[in-house]
Amino acid sequence: MNSITSLLFPPIRSGSAAAPSGADVRQEIGDMIEALRAHLDMDVAFVSRQVGGAHRIFTHVAARGVAPRASGDLNPNENSLCWLVIQGKLPERVTDTSHYEAAACLPITDAINVRAHFSVPLRRRNGEVHGSLCCFSYRPRPDIAERDMQMIRSVAAIVSDQIESRIELEERGENAAEQIARLIVDDALTIIHQPIYDLTDWHLIGHECLMRHKASPDISPRELLDQARAAGRTLELELHIARKALATLDPAHPERFIAINVSPETLASPALGQVIPEGLASRLVIELNEQDTARDHDAVKAAIEVLKERAWVAVSSEGVGLSGLQALVDLGPDIVKIDREFLAGVAADAARRTLVKALVQFAAETGVTLIALGVETREDLQALRELGVRFAQGDVLGKPVAPGRGARVW
Repeated sequence: MNSITSLLFPPIRSGSAAAPSGADVRQEIGDMIEALRAHLDMDVAFVSRQVGGAHRIFTHVAARGVAPRASGDLNPNENSLCWLVIQGKLPERVTDTSHYEAAACLPITDAINVRAHFSVPLRRRNGEVHGSLCCFSYRPRPDIAERDMQMIRSVAAIVSDQIESRIELEERGENAAEQIARLIVDDALTIIHQPIYDLTDWHLIGHECLMRHKASPDISPRELLDQARAAGRTLELELHIARKALATLDPAHPERFIAINVSPETLASPALGQVIPEGLASRLVIELNEQDTARDHDAVKAAIEVLKERAWVAVSSEGVGLSGLQALVDLGPDIVKIDREFLAGVAADAARRTLVKALVQFAAETGVTLIALGVETREDLQALRELGVRFAQGDVLGKPVAPGRGARVW
């Protein structure tokens, strides 16, 4: 396969491969447009996308020499040869613009010296036109035949398919953003408390604050967070939840704390500190709820150091495995929450008991506090207590309930 063919018709990715990033797709389209321009000996080739019903934006531009337009430029449809093609007022193949009154009288034709114009509308799978792929020349091109147009149409089909995927992602993000905004405006989310106990004397020391959808409690917090992430509204949602969680602090029990979950993005944002009132350091735990912090470990570590002036900071071992615990401790939290993957079945599993002993010793030497998560049986609970784990939460100790309801007394 020669280089031009490789660029115009890139190999199809395996379905199991990772999805290409936006930058990768943009580069591929740019390479195809330049290869098409060079192969047909055109002066300019570009891809444009419709913006509303009145304008288009140039998304990719390839040119011999200086391009008359650049990526990001806007152009009104009323002064667009491509728009005339979309409307059916010009054919896709215009070898000489002087032969078509509609093209010749358009201001842009003389402004940038368009003497030959070849344009194919880009359509979505539902038939809707979302843009154009265009090549033009500063001289008439009667040599461009129908077989050349077939090549342009083939490239347009590939480009359109690539752009379709990006449009679908944007639409999903826009829909998700609207839904997240509506959840906040309608106050559709509520806070429930899962109790955390001191196992030495079975007394309640605090609660983890979990969000739930009031009308659809079966929707998991993970689904809501994934939706917010897709919408780019994670910070907005988590700050909203933090405010609601802080409102559940029980003034009748100043010895108890609440734990609020945040993502690395929110933890590192100055906006979080603005939400936290002064004087709550002994009553508030900020828990890092995702372990993708390796992307910017130093920034998260620095944010934790600042935040520890206002609250205790916890990190969870969920998803990191044993090898990731050292990285968690390196972040400098006050608390490490040990996930059920380490603890489930510990009462009947000698290997897990050995592991828990090591974790307790590890915590003692590093100065962090351990809290066991997801404890579901009395046998495991008793085993953890005997092994030296002091704090725990899980269904066996108490399922999440509305704030102030039914704390279990041990």
